[in-house]
Amino acid sequence: MEILFKINIKDKIIYETWPESVSFEDYSKMKNKQFSHPDFDAEFNVITDLRKVDMKFDESFILNIISFIKENSDFMMHRKSALVADSPQLVASSLFFGQRMRDLPVKVSIFSTLEAAIKWVKEKWR
Repeated sequence: MEILFKINIKDKIIYETWPESVSFEDYSKMKNKQFSHPDFDAEFNVITDLRKVDMKFDESFILNIISFIKENSDFMMHRKSALVADSPQLVASSLFFGQRMRDLPVKVSIFSTLEAAIKWVKEKWR
């Protein structure tokens, strides 16, 4: 299924909304569309809304995403990435993802509401 994204230039935020089921191919297609979008900026913060997801992310899925991020690091500069998750499984997967991202120039945090995620990404980081 397709992962949707919206770029808010004013707030410098990229919103991603993930559907019930997602493959790594869905993720890479969405990111490549995002990178080529005329409003894309590598320094915009990202909010990924996972609340509709109804699947368990296995370790290989998460590691594939991290490899993709490393391979495309020019498109993912120093920024914040907020993950919005509302189930214990998604929170656990998000924590695993965040731990694996520590050596990259992305600060990851997990939230249960979109409002809290927006507030966090708008706070000054650097």
